[in-house]
Amino acid sequence: MIQRRETEELKALAQDNLRTILDQLAPGGRFQGGSKPSYLVSNPMRNDRNPSLCIWTRGTAAGGFVDWAERDVIKGDIFGLVAYLNGKPIKDFGFAAGWLRDMLGIEHMTAEDRRAAKEARDQRRRENAEAEERKRRHGAQRAYDKWRYGRMVMPGSTAYRYLEARGVPLAEVQHYSGELRYLPAEEYWMAAEWGERTESGRIQRYKVRPGPKFPCIITPLRDAKGTLRSLHYTFLAPDGSGKADVEKPKLIWPEQLGLSMWIGHGPTGLDPCQADATDGVTGPLCLTEGLEDGLSAALAVPELRVWGAISLGNLAHQPVDRPCVSEIYVAAQNDWGKAEALAHLQRAETALARAGKPMTRLPAFTGKDLNDTLTGKD
Repeated sequence: MIQRRETEELKALAQDNLRTILDQLAPGGRFQGGSKPSYLVSNPMRNDRNPSLCIWTRGTAAGGFVDWAERDVIKGDIFGLVAYLNGKPIKDFGFAAGWLRDMLGIEHMTAEDRRAAKEARDQRRRENAEAEERKRRHGAQRAYDKWRYGRMVMPGSTAYRYLEARGVPLAEVQHYSGELRYLPAEEYWMAAEWGERTESGRIQRYKVRPGPKFPCIITPLRDAKGTLRSLHYTFLAPDGSGKADVEKPKLIWPEQLGLSMWIGHGPTGLDPCQADATDGVTGPLCLTEGLEDGLSAALAVPELRVWGAISLGNLAHQPVDRPCVSEIYVAAQNDWGKAEALAHLQRAETALARAGKPMTRLPAFTGKDLNDTLTGKD
């Protein structure tokens, strides 16, 4: 039986040689960048017309995979990937370990070979971590610059008309944070056309044609210290009557994990960091998923501090363990009642409960979410 230390070494070596593994078992895919670099390929184990097999290519999760078409069944780590692509059960670790040992030639590695491989691996990890941090800082600076040059959301603007149509005119939100900005014509980059070219032996993507432009609301995504790390984009119809007619009118760039939209500051008007630094300033916090949901909560109950968690998956990572938060209200969407979503919600509530604050689930009475309740939608 392979010991844990040997398993960790085998996994690390396999991750170092992931491209070779993919060339052998799942060729013809495309490498994608972004905050979680990946390799997307048509699943060779079934009739996959649209590429749906996604394999992460960097970090501790490298080699982990999911088939987006069957995400509840086809997923696992790099050992599961090797087993699955060889037609074995995903949990057949013994087969995967044997296949990897043969492919990597581990039986023929000397102690010096192993030491050199570990040193090279450690050096690459340090370099990758430094590169990731530089990339993260660059992305945060670009996001901040975009927000800084955006316009305030003023009455008469397309952004203001959109919020009015959603039942949340900013002028009526008593303790609105002032965070939103308006961009009259922002590129919807998901519809851009891209090409590929080879430079220095590596395939590089380049933009052939930019995507169409739409009016857009941008909302800062801040970390616990208040630093703007990313932006939440809501692309709008030209007349502000609704969201833009695109596949995904809400986008996030460049990251979201652990970040929050600060939507309402509550009666003090102090942001979380200012409130933490002021003795005696504490109050209830409402966590919503989206922007409109959060503005609805802030409009209906001005006593609440309101943050947007961006997504159900990010709810568990909200930094609620701070002095300005006395209790927590989780604004649960009614479509979270599905089994998988409910399990995510329960895990998130367990994580939030570790802060030791009183916590209550606040479901929408009608419709999908608090905004539907506010506007009377069924």
